[in-house]
Amino acid sequence: MRQKVFALIDATLAALKAAGTLKLEQAPHYTVEPPKNPAHGDWAVNVALLLNKPEGKPPRDIANALVKGLVDQEGIVEKVEVAGPGFLNFTLKQKVIQDVAREVLQAGDTFGRRVAKSTGKRVMVEFVSANPTGPVHIGHARGAFMGDAVSRLLDAAGHDVTREFYINDYGKQVETLGRTVHKRYRQLFGEQVQLVEGEYPAEYVIDIAKTWRDEVGDKYLKASESEWLAPAIAVAVRENLKNIKVSLEKANIRHDVFFSEASLHAAGKVKAVAEEYKQRGVTYEATEARRDTEKVRNEESKAAHYADRQKGGLFLQTSQHGDDEDRVILRHDGTPVYLTADLAYHKEKYERGFDRIIDVLGADHAGHTPRIKAGVTLLGLDPKKLEFLLVQIVRITRGGEEVKVSKRKGTVFELEDLIDEAGPDVCRFLFLMKTANSRFDFDLDKVKEQSKENPVFYFQYGHARCASILKKAAEKGQPFVGVAQVTEAQLARLTLPEELAMLKKMSQLPDVVASAAERLEPHHVLYFCQELITDFHSYYTRYKSDPIISTDVEKTQGRLALVAALKQTLKSAFALLGIHAPDYMEAPPEEE
Repeated sequence: MRQKVFALIDATLAALKAAGTLKLEQAPHYTVEPPKNPAHGDWAVNVALLLNKPEGKPPRDIANALVKGLVDQEGIVEKVEVAGPGFLNFTLKQKVIQDVAREVLQAGDTFGRRVAKSTGKRVMVEFVSANPTGPVHIGHARGAFMGDAVSRLLDAAGHDVTREFYINDYGKQVETLGRTVHKRYRQLFGEQVQLVEGEYPAEYVIDIAKTWRDEVGDKYLKASESEWLAPAIAVAVRENLKNIKVSLEKANIRHDVFFSEASLHAAGKVKAVAEEYKQRGVTYEATEARRDTEKVRNEESKAAHYADRQKGGLFLQTSQHGDDEDRVILRHDGTPVYLTADLAYHKEKYERGFDRIIDVLGADHAGHTPRIKAGVTLLGLDPKKLEFLLVQIVRITRGGEEVKVSKRKGTVFELEDLIDEAGPDVCRFLFLMKTANSRFDFDLDKVKEQSKENPVFYFQYGHARCASILKKAAEKGQPFVGVAQVTEAQLARLTLPEELAMLKKMSQLPDVVASAAERLEPHHVLYFCQELITDFHSYYTRYKSDPIISTDVEKTQGRLALVAALKQTLKSAFALLGIHAPDYMEAPPEEE
């Protein structure tokens, strides 16, 4: 419906330009939105307000000219009124609204998606990127579901999307993991071993050691560290990644690319990016960073904690482009820091030709983003292509107590455990229902309730109720005839205000999806569904005396078309978020 109004306005503007009524030297980027007050019509258009200055005419005069010269070849407009300073309020003919049911059903599972033509834009979404030193735990959960949902929406909006997982398989953490695996390996041959602080005591490390023993026997039992460390790291990363992929698959999350940090070092790209910065003249050797401000460094920060390692080295002038201070990229002994590898990785992303690069990160990485932005700018790359979606940590509770995460203490509460307890749909819904930067509690007890108070249950029950009505109609000998057989006369029986309002809302799904994709905010699709489901539950309850299935065959078929279209709209929207649409659910106690 909205696109029809756009087409109508565009045709009218072209006609007025051809007639010399308007100059239209530049096409205005106007909006077509539902008015805040439904009494003002179906769609409000602000085009006349935007043409005020370029045309040198009062907005109401332009609005009146548009009304007078309206090109409505399809005959969709019931009336159009000029309101306020120059808004155009359109009321469409009921037939246009009623036909939404047919359009939704004809589109089927593609409804809400851009299918006519791709945007041609390549987008990369990097998300999860958990260290391969252990399982994916609940600290990663929100970023995992958010990254997956954003990827799905961008794909639905017509972009070519690559989902990527960055494997931090280089450096001290994986070396520590490798040493822990070797200790557990020795333990399997009867040696007494003692783990030190910082090593990994969890059960999964013993499992890795057993796998390694089964593959290599006692080959590395008496070998030197230089011989066993690399293979120990390799088997640990391999096995942890295998388990990470299983957990993500269980969560209905997939990645197209698993990119290894170690591969950047092996290819010499980490040191090469430092050399490129040198050649660009944006580095300097110093014992500490030159600061442009008097900002006092937070003594709790990582930068303060590792300040001794930065005494002398090669510094990158990130403070010139929004960072708090310049950052060391090579230590005094010439070894790169983690930031250098991250900059090399982002350079790699740009070289692969993406038009939009999105990093989904925990909010605790917020301080890292300005230095990455500055780093790509200093490479002569466009920083506008790079976006960061920061997600706040969610507190998981059970019985009023927070569920703790402590990988190194062996008390890991994994993403897989959360899915087993709450279910993938519940997890996905709750992690997506608010903006990424908001904090909230995930109550494991609450989400198991089968009632209207459980937002996830209420959400899915809307689709199940539609399926139940269609099934009941078939059982009563009045099955929905389907989109090919439903008639204009049957759809014309959809005249109740609530029916027309639901149809108008259904028609907005493609626009909601496009907007949510552009803004990287999946919760807008959830809110759209919740509003639609609430409207339907209210309609169903209010008109029980005038039921959907009745002896009036024409009206029954019209209303079944509405229910079928609503079911399809919800199914499409759910799929765009990765949530299943069940056809059957037990009715909540209050409705049994």
